[in-house]
Amino acid sequence: MFLVGLSVWLFIRYRGQPANINWTELHQEIDGFGASSASDMPELNAITDVRADMFFDPVKGIGLSLLRTQIQPDGSSLEIVTAQKAAARGAKVWAAPWTPPAKYKTNGTLENGGFLISSDYPAWADALAGYIKMMQSNGVQIYALSVQNEPDISQPYVSCLYSAQNIHDFVPHLYSALQSTGVGDTKIMIAEQYHWAFDLTEVAMADPSVAQHVGIIAAHGYGNERILAHSSGDAHLWETEDSGAPTDGKFDGSIQDGLKWASKIHEFLTVANVNAWHWWTLMTDEDDNGGLTDIHGSPAKRMFILGHWSKFVRPGWQRIGVTVSGSVQISAFKDPKNRSFAIVALNTGRYSKAQTFSLQGFSTDSIIPWVTSASSSLAPQVPVVVSGSTFTYRLSAFSVTTFTGTARPASVRQVLQIPN
Repeated sequence: MFLVGLSVWLFIRYRGQPANINWTELHQEIDGFGASSASDMPELNAITDVRADMFFDPVKGIGLSLLRTQIQPDGSSLEIVTAQKAAARGAKVWAAPWTPPAKYKTNGTLENGGFLISSDYPAWADALAGYIKMMQSNGVQIYALSVQNEPDISQPYVSCLYSAQNIHDFVPHLYSALQSTGVGDTKIMIAEQYHWAFDLTEVAMADPSVAQHVGIIAAHGYGNERILAHSSGDAHLWETEDSGAPTDGKFDGSIQDGLKWASKIHEFLTVANVNAWHWWTLMTDEDDNGGLTDIHGSPAKRMFILGHWSKFVRPGWQRIGVTVSGSVQISAFKDPKNRSFAIVALNTGRYSKAQTFSLQGFSTDSIIPWVTSASSSLAPQVPVVVSGSTFTYRLSAFSVTTFTGTARPASVRQVLQIPN
């Protein structure tokens, strides 16, 4: 009797609660997933084709669909080759300045913050528009332009400060410069604060004459703030930078590190409802956790885990509804054009779990699981047959699994959830 009771207890404890995936419950549109190539590293300024495939090709690699580049203080770029290779593989390229020229700043230097002098707003706006035109001449369309990287903190490296009023006042100059330069379709982004905070956007977005020119509201993910939703009006909402600190002063590419970021990405998508999420940098020349790889270019588990979204959830997809209880974190997405879908399930526990999925409003014949764990990296598994719009899959301990498939319309019986 004891063994029977133990068996039932184990079954209940390690079998996940049913997850309902609702095809018709629509949430935010996805713009993409990305990382930055902002660096003076030669390996990042002009990445090899092999690495470009690894980062940006959705078939050969993890399929990042966004690349964040840095505008140099003189309006030039060190990353043209990398941007060209990302764009050739379908990624949208966008850009942010770290500082204007020293002569345009109140402190007269490139470093240590300082504010953009108001009389130089037009000149700096023209320089930023000129950067976009220059990149176009090199075959790279710039999708969006950030007013300033981390305008809320002064750094000992290249940096610049803006107040909320400064951003409000600068946006019209930037909009006019983009229009007069012939690159007016470039989206303007504010404010990319260091934390997941938006107080520097409030004055601009409260003024309809300025807000109408803002296409993206953005912030970074550093710090311990709760990941909260933020109303961005007609603008899209992006998380544009985050990374890990060194663990005991060294690189950590483990599955445990990767799962920490998996949960954070999940919350940004399902709680903050972001349209895009970015890691800090593709690679780093320091033995830290700022890159998706180590200093030799070998992938960390966090790179593959980011790929569970970036490879399968493509720009233009929509997040759809998920109802689930228990410790498994699940998000789901669909392509409204061809009915492809992806379900991303996180099991951060140390035991495997049998998770049941109920497909509501759609069905499919089979799904393909892709698994990242301590021993696997975005590895495709044997297809799973779906019967009656329901399937069960055992999620490995400490793993992320993405299920991919193509939906067919559900029957009336399935839509109404009438038992067979």
